[in-house]
Amino acid sequence: MATSYLDNYYARLGIPRDASQDEIQRAYRRAARQFHPDTNKHTGANELFLLVQEAFDTLQDPQKRREYDATLPEDIDAPPALMVNALYSRPQITPDEPGQVIYVLLDLKPSASEEERRRKPPLNVALVLDVSTSMAGARLGQVVKAASQFVEQLGEHDILSLVTFNDRAQVVIPAQPGLDIQRLLSRLSTLQASGGTEIYQGLKAGLREVLRHQRASAVNHIVLITDGRTYGDEAASLALAADAAHQGIPISAIGIGDAWNEEFIDQLVARAGGSSMYADKSAEIHTLLERRLHTLSLSYANNVKLSYSNTPMSQLKYVFRLSPDLGPVSLEQPIFLGNVPQNDSLSVLLEFELDSRGAASGELVLAEGRLSLDVPSRPTPSNSARFRLMRPIAEPTQPEAPPATLIGAIGKLSLYRMQEHARQELENGDPEGAAKRMRMLATRLLSQGERSLARTVLLAADDLKEGAPLGEKEGKQIKYGTRALVDDFEGRKKRGQA
Repeated sequence: MATSYLDNYYARLGIPRDASQDEIQRAYRRAARQFHPDTNKHTGANELFLLVQEAFDTLQDPQKRREYDATLPEDIDAPPALMVNALYSRPQITPDEPGQVIYVLLDLKPSASEEERRRKPPLNVALVLDVSTSMAGARLGQVVKAASQFVEQLGEHDILSLVTFNDRAQVVIPAQPGLDIQRLLSRLSTLQASGGTEIYQGLKAGLREVLRHQRASAVNHIVLITDGRTYGDEAASLALAADAAHQGIPISAIGIGDAWNEEFIDQLVARAGGSSMYADKSAEIHTLLERRLHTLSLSYANNVKLSYSNTPMSQLKYVFRLSPDLGPVSLEQPIFLGNVPQNDSLSVLLEFELDSRGAASGELVLAEGRLSLDVPSRPTPSNSARFRLMRPIAEPTQPEAPPATLIGAIGKLSLYRMQEHARQELENGDPEGAAKRMRMLATRLLSQGERSLARTVLLAADDLKEGAPLGEKEGKQIKYGTRALVDDFEGRKKRGQA
């Protein structure tokens, strides 16, 4: 039984602790419509529904509810209109044992009414476009075309600013209410490519524009589009990304072609609570930019972040966002998790390493702190609540398999992490080890029918064995190809939400 901050029956149903029986009934019916296996074929829906059912069975019974309430801290305060569920890979922690690993799948989903969820918060977005020399020709033409279509889909209450950069930045269209679509399109058509690439200059100008109209009742965001490597300003760009996140402005990025530095961009967007996407061909930019606008316009809660403290026996080692935007999450404090979509979940997988030596009984706290977020459609958008993740310490009575959802997530994510480990081995000067891991990855991919990606991985492994570096194109195909397989686990591709 979970009896903790943000890991309790009230949070599962998205209701306050003093909820009436009518509120409990309504919350349960709403959750059942979202998670019941008869209506939701999503991989993890069944297990989440069981958690909701367990919460309802207790809270609807006055006597069981009183007994349960007696186990809770006095001051639990779940964020309004948000269901919070946690799936643990182990029901308990084995006492007096170092090196244990436990995974937690944290799932946040709106519990608001249909009407509330249909309210579309206005956007306040800066498009930061790379117009360096490498963008000349068809590539810039595709970016202009995609940006034009992006602009045409904005609403009358949305705010857009347009910033271009090469080795300097230019605010082509400043942020202001009341979009002049024709003026925007006219300015887009005049863009010319020249100069080098300094991402910091573009982000700095884009952040300034978004800040001019930033408010908690809007979705504030920066979208960076680039095809090149920035030189000499990486540290400044990363510091700016962290600053933007602290000010509630995530940064997402679309990388075009093979020359951009995906390791740097991944670090940048992870710090800023955003995500990165890879456009192998220029023609894909439109699809990716449209997807980004779609995701932003369907945002229910923004700037979701965890401020936490490690405990003596537990250390958070890895965080990966499974939905809505796949990607690794920076462990720097606070942890920026991204947005909660209106019709889906924000799901993150947390990996903890434990050392229970000296502990024979009681509870082991994995992490505790505060969960903060903004819900733009609510009168008071900013909310925060305490959270604590913990497991009892006890000798296992009988083997118990982890939830199937967790097994599936960890299994798919393991492919992505294999290529991460191979890259790390390469950085550490161990090409033999990297090649060996790549071959293992190829074998796993083949066993799952991913023949094309497996062939790319095998060719990369052969190159590494011969002492050649990992190619730019192959590296991106392997990274984003294995990342997309995690998306397959969620079934999102099949539902057209990827």
